[in-house]
Amino acid sequence: MKNTSKKPAGSTKTTAPLSATEIAENQLGEIIWDSPIRGYCDCPGKDRHTSQDATKDCIVYLDSIPTVHCLHSSCASVIEEANKRLRAAMLKGSKESDGKPRKLTSEEKAQIKKREEQQRYRKRAAMSLPQLLINHQWTYDQIIADSPVQLAGDEADHWRLLLRKFKPDDVIWIGDKFDSGKPEHIKHFKTAAQWLTESKVLGPFICPATFKNCSISRSNEQILARRFLVVESDTLSKDQVGAVFKWLRDKVGLDLVAVVDTAGKSLHGWFRYPADDIQVDELKLVLPALQCDPKLFTPSQPVRLPGPLRAEKRQKLVYLAKAGDQ
Repeated sequence: MKNTSKKPAGSTKTTAPLSATEIAENQLGEIIWDSPIRGYCDCPGKDRHTSQDATKDCIVYLDSIPTVHCLHSSCASVIEEANKRLRAAMLKGSKESDGKPRKLTSEEKAQIKKREEQQRYRKRAAMSLPQLLINHQWTYDQIIADSPVQLAGDEADHWRLLLRKFKPDDVIWIGDKFDSGKPEHIKHFKTAAQWLTESKVLGPFICPATFKNCSISRSNEQILARRFLVVESDTLSKDQVGAVFKWLRDKVGLDLVAVVDTAGKSLHGWFRYPADDIQVDELKLVLPALQCDPKLFTPSQPVRLPGPLRAEKRQKLVYLAKAGDQ
């Protein structure tokens, strides 16, 4: 029998409202988020750029005033239109909004002014990169020659040298990317002292932060302390990123502990994590402008561990500070 029942008057099909990040990605395409309110995307006006592009040139903010900023000036009119569309989409998608523009509060105006100052800071950093690469040149061969600790020997045991830079009772995660979240993964969480009694490690990755006792999940919520800041670039060569490491050590004053050859295209610079929150915030602006990966500011982000093989090549240390030097 044919169903003749009708929907109640006024009944409509409803869908769950989109999150702010989903609305932003609908407007701008893929965004690499380094916090819940900040990420990097391809510039909407990329075809107007008159100088070389880098992967972290265009930044997106999703706080009270959603905003897109780009390090290039030639795309300014396109960015302005993109911001209008993004803010309109956010207003339309907000349950608390009637969709009409509203006046900015004094706090929001101050936030915009602060953000504009930050973007000028980013632009200065990006513009300084070519000169930085010249003034602080530190090639791959020079990094090896300058290592305070001579690293010739069994590269398969380089993980032991790096783990000795942690405190003995630091709980460290070592494993493969998905060795996390299940009860059986507790074996990937051991103190530095416990790992050093093992004949081998359980994977090619390590987290530069430490975890709470009895952790089974490599998540930000389980982080106990930030021991190291790892710096790397997907776009700079090994010779070029060495200049960034040297600048961070000699001019910014960060303590360089180790440099790891990932057995791929990049080097990882291990620095003692800054105690100054203001300095960390500045580095979060400057390092992406210097073409370094902002994902490594995520506390639980895994990085390559020296010692294990990657395909047929060995991940290894090429620079290590002596105890007391860092």
